Amino acid sequence: MTDPDTSSPPASKVQALDAWMAADPWRPRVVPFFVWILAMFFGGFLVDLEPHLQPFWYAAQCGLTIWLLWRIRRLVPEMNLRFHWTVLPSAALLLWAWIALGTVIGDTDFWIFGHGSSTGRHDIQKLGDTHAAWFWASMILRFVGMAVLVPFFEELFIRSAMLRGLHRWGPTKTGLIQFAADMPVIGDAVANSAAGKKALAEAPQFTKQLVETPLGPITVFSVFASTLVFAISHVPRDWAGCVACGVVWCLMVWWTNRESLPEDKRAGLGPVIWSHGLVNALLWAYTLRWDDWRFL
Repeated sequence: MTDPDTSSPPASKVQALDAWMAADPWRPRVVPFFVWILAMFFGGFLVDLEPHLQPFWYAAQCGLTIWLLWRIRRLVPEMNLRFHWTVLPSAALLLWAWIALGTVIGDTDFWIFGHGSSTGRHDIQKLGDTHAAWFWASMILRFVGMAVLVPFFEELFIRSAMLRGLHRWGPTKTGLIQFAADMPVIGDAVANSAAGKKALAEAPQFTKQLVETPLGPITVFSVFASTLVFAISHVPRDWAGCVACGVVWCLMVWWTNRESLPEDKRAGLGPVIWSHGLVNALLWAYTLRWDDWRFL
């Protein structure tokens, strides 16, 4: 008589993904952001080939992102929907700054900034030329993406992962050397240098800072570094608006999670998610009201 098989059943692909996400604190905070960026990149090629695919592709992009955010929700306790009184004034200020600064920069011909001002018609506008239903389907989906999904995964990436993982310059410099040592072509040279050997003797600094820095404390360097990453992910026309948003939202994270507050009163990312979502929702409305498609 053979012994019964007591081995665990093989994990499903979803369970394997969950385990992979849980194995590193960076993964649940950065993967949804990069999945969205990659989907947007490949979607651009599809839309160029067949404009009527836009609402279908964007719906798939939104669906995948919603699914990912749902899967990681227990791994990122800072992601919530707690409201705070700073949401409304910050959103009003940043909406004005984004449009005013973006308009000034978009209208200039100086270096690369003028490239942010597109004189061509938006892809969604072109859909409206042929079929109103495609237009409104795309606009409604764009609202879901801009106002609901983007604030969640961008704030997880920028105001949680970047703000904490790039907390101080010294460890960040060491982390950059460690990262360079893993890169192709230059990795061996960096690893064999004096600075590389010293850096590789230490624990991974990006992860160390992320784990050891709670949500709330900020430094001048962390605000600068996280805002720089935020700006890089946008077109040059939006860089000034990104700086305004980066500074204000980092200060909101600090104020609503400051150490003097009792633990149960700290708001996590909720206030900046609300503020970010409200700004994006109003930009969507601004686009429709004023027919200015540069900010969609």
